[in-house]
Amino acid sequence: MLFEINKKLIKNMKVSFSKIKITPKNLDGVRMAGYARPDTCKGTLDDIFAHATLILSSSENNNDKEKLLLISIDILKFPISVADYVKKKISEAFNDISYQNILIHATHTHSAPDITGEFHWPGTSFLDVMKGIMFGINRNDEYVIWLSKKIIKLVEKLNEGLKNCKIAWKKKQFNPNLVINRRHPSEIPKTDLGVISFRDLDNKLIGIIINYQCHPTTLSFFNNKLSADFPGRIIARISEMTQGQVKALYFNGAAGDLNPITTCGTNYESLEIDKTPIYDQLGTYKHTRRLGYRIAEVVMKLTESIPNKEYYQELSFQSYIKVIFVPLKDPRYFSLAWLENKLYYLIKKYILLSVVKVLYKKTNFPIFRLIKKGRTVGAQTILQFIKFITKKEENRSEFSIFTVPGELFEKIGEKLIYQSPTGKDNSFIFQNSNDWIAYLFPLGEYIEIGGYEPVASFSPLSGYYVHKMMLELFAEIKR
Repeated sequence: MLFEINKKLIKNMKVSFSKIKITPKNLDGVRMAGYARPDTCKGTLDDIFAHATLILSSSENNNDKEKLLLISIDILKFPISVADYVKKKISEAFNDISYQNILIHATHTHSAPDITGEFHWPGTSFLDVMKGIMFGINRNDEYVIWLSKKIIKLVEKLNEGLKNCKIAWKKKQFNPNLVINRRHPSEIPKTDLGVISFRDLDNKLIGIIINYQCHPTTLSFFNNKLSADFPGRIIARISEMTQGQVKALYFNGAAGDLNPITTCGTNYESLEIDKTPIYDQLGTYKHTRRLGYRIAEVVMKLTESIPNKEYYQELSFQSYIKVIFVPLKDPRYFSLAWLENKLYYLIKKYILLSVVKVLYKKTNFPIFRLIKKGRTVGAQTILQFIKFITKKEENRSEFSIFTVPGELFEKIGEKLIYQSPTGKDNSFIFQNSNDWIAYLFPLGEYIEIGGYEPVASFSPLSGYYVHKMMLELFAEIKR
């Protein structure tokens, strides 16, 4: 199913940026997401926020206005039921912001409160993880409702701060030994750093949307204090560098298998033989600041390098939502990883799914949206594609943002960027947006290597289906 929404000419384009703190009021007993820690939260290293930008479209008829809302939240993951709940509340509160024009992204910091219930109980074994997925639902509804009210206040601030602006964008490859592919250490990631820049009509920089590729895991699994991890330090550093004049949002790109380099070193050949130092890195807040500050400095240089002639004041956008179905199936194959993979798959299909199907009838915020088609049970999720068409006098250009519902591996992300209707230099992937169903990996990674990633994922075919359906969406858009 494909919906095309909003094709509006923006004359006197407007934008606003804002943020609101979402650190829980009482941290005592709060479970943290990202790792199976033995302890609950013991404080904060830095506050966590919901950041957002609002773009106002103004057609020739001033009564016909539409808005595009992009939200980035310092949370591990936002399942579709939680995202839909928040979007519904926003649409109810602001009738000029349609449900379809809202994009909600989780930065994926591993030092945030658990909102899914997966991490309600301590423990690191497969059975501990399954217990959280099966019985952790509704453990954090109070925080989710409080968070949604905070976001409503955030949108109120955005509406009050709209100002005329112009827009530009730019990308560059950036990885001076900062990011490593944890599964293939000798394959140096070709990480893209992208910026979407907004200036006022006097050419003063207002705000930046930042897009990079790296897991926010600079802090080790021993950390038990809340933090937005390096994305939070990027935003804080940009504010410091500009005396608080420039606002920023961070959106993670295809980073499902990309980790920051903290204590594992850069002897890639050695790490190819023994990957343990990558998985067991003991990063501290010093590493968090170092990575965040380094990226922030390059973001500012990249933004400042965009010449004024490349900024546009007229903008139209087309937003597409594609609803997709990902079946819980296993491919036919045999390899050294087959037995372990098959065990996980069978437990999910014949134990986990059987219990969850009963629980889902009684819950408000389930982890996955389960749909049954005949004998096949799958997860329903969405892809979103937003095409921006810019114009200045006779010059016209396009760029796009598209989303995937999970942690996208680098190789699939690279293929999608090259196949995007707006081309690789004019396309931005926002992973972990509007939903989380899986690590989105190529089938070869599953069949040949396996690993812990299939454990948390809804289906081993999630990456295959998301890739396939996104290409179908691209084709429909091109037509």
